[in-house]
Amino acid sequence: MSTLLYIATAKKEYGRLAKGMFVEIVIRNASRPPTQKEVIEAINKKYGEKTAVNGLSLSNFDIVKQ
Repeated sequence: MSTLLYIATAKKEYGRLAKGMFVEIVIRNASRPPTQKEVIEAINKKYGEKTAVNGLSLSNFDIVKQ
């Protein structure tokens, strides 16, 4: 399998998450897009704890494969 890179960019404000915030997510050995959990964890790792909350939907993001 291959390694894929996805960019998830926030489409709107939601709590401490601001429109335009983005993260890069690497998916190895699978041909699937990132999960909600992976996006939330990446946002919180990059921007600080509790920036993205568990109820945050993937529909709040543009997710693009690079």
